[in-house]
Amino acid sequence: MPAFSTGKGLYEVLMTYRNWAMFLATLLCPGAGYGQLAQIDPAKLPQDELVKAAYSKVLPVESLARNWSPNWTSDTPKEQVVSIITSSLQDLRSAETRSPENTELLLLTGLVAHLAYNVDVEEAYETGARLLDRAHKLAPGDYRSEWFLGMLRCQSDEIKVGMEQLLGVENQIPWQKLPVDFWDDYITCSTISLMPAHTLRAVDHAEHLGASPSLYSSPVDTANKRYKSPNIDTTYFAHDAWQATEEGGAVQFTSQLCGLGFSALTDWHMNIRDVAKGTCLATIETGPYPSKTGQGTPTLLLLTRTAKPQETLDQFVHSFVNKYPSARQVTSPSCSTEKCVGFEIVTNAIYQAEGGGHFLVTAFASLPTDFPGLLFERPDAPPKSESGDKVKFYRPTETLHRFPGILYTVVELDSDDSIFEKAAIDFKYLLKSIRLD
Repeated sequence: MPAFSTGKGLYEVLMTYRNWAMFLATLLCPGAGYGQLAQIDPAKLPQDELVKAAYSKVLPVESLARNWSPNWTSDTPKEQVVSIITSSLQDLRSAETRSPENTELLLLTGLVAHLAYNVDVEEAYETGARLLDRAHKLAPGDYRSEWFLGMLRCQSDEIKVGMEQLLGVENQIPWQKLPVDFWDDYITCSTISLMPAHTLRAVDHAEHLGASPSLYSSPVDTANKRYKSPNIDTTYFAHDAWQATEEGGAVQFTSQLCGLGFSALTDWHMNIRDVAKGTCLATIETGPYPSKTGQGTPTLLLLTRTAKPQETLDQFVHSFVNKYPSARQVTSPSCSTEKCVGFEIVTNAIYQAEGGGHFLVTAFASLPTDFPGLLFERPDAPPKSESGDKVKFYRPTETLHRFPGILYTVVELDSDDSIFEKAAIDFKYLLKSIRLD
């Protein structure tokens, strides 16, 4: 029997994959706003009596069909709601043939098709998706088509694609200009697509726009239960603290616990250490490169740790360079924050046969963020079973939260002088790739 834990218990329901998503949406839907139909401007619709009547008829039943549910609980019979929605959809489709370029009509018809899909008119899904896509092509600057289509997909088996569309809307429009209804839908979809930091930020946006915090207790509780608070005195295995994905000839390493991500070329030799005493450490060998005596292999080090009480960034970086009297402060070739402290060290104490040692050091601080993990989240969805039409027994994994407070990071290059020019390119690549949460 498929199941999903929302954080308040385990819901066990036998259903198709898309019905599972819509059922979960029903459990989590905050319902702070008025619904998507409130975003339609009747003045922009064709002034046709059938269109006006269809719009008027479907408004009162939107709240009943906003989400799919395995059990119909309304006093209004489901058959009556289905009849209202399907007849309205038929009239709107008829009007669409007479006004094929009216984007407001396409948006309205797409929304009504979505409502029909939510009351088990399966063929309405393709109708809704096609009409909303057409509306977007006719008016690409109108974010509503992407919003409505994203939610249609979020409430089907296209959860990841749907959330990506909502993220696209968010990237186009300042959050203050998006209505509470949008953030309600966003909260539902981000919860289903396993993006708790995005859920918490969306709730914050909705509340700043005037929605009551009490409306969001369920999604907030679900999001917070996705996290585990870290302990500086605990050692965390590297495979629990870091994730790696290959993209375009490079490997992207991310760690929410350590609050950073970076890229490494696929031919670099990585050593990601376990996280201990609040310290995240990775060493990387690049090259080899031709040197005076044969070949040389530079080493890159990346270390992030929690700041000690009263410790400054200068004190942190000097703990790495104080042993080198020749260390001189330089401008870092790249900086992930407003301030980086850089040093260059040239010494004859080691690597004499290769012209001496030539090192680079850059350090910076990252401040705590309001919504840790936001940068590294990507839309996901519970896995399907092998049959392809049922949800597996599935409980989302907990994520280690970012270490609290200020985090200091140092990036070092250990090279000899004969290969320094090529090694410095690797150092700059690593620095430029760093992303701070």
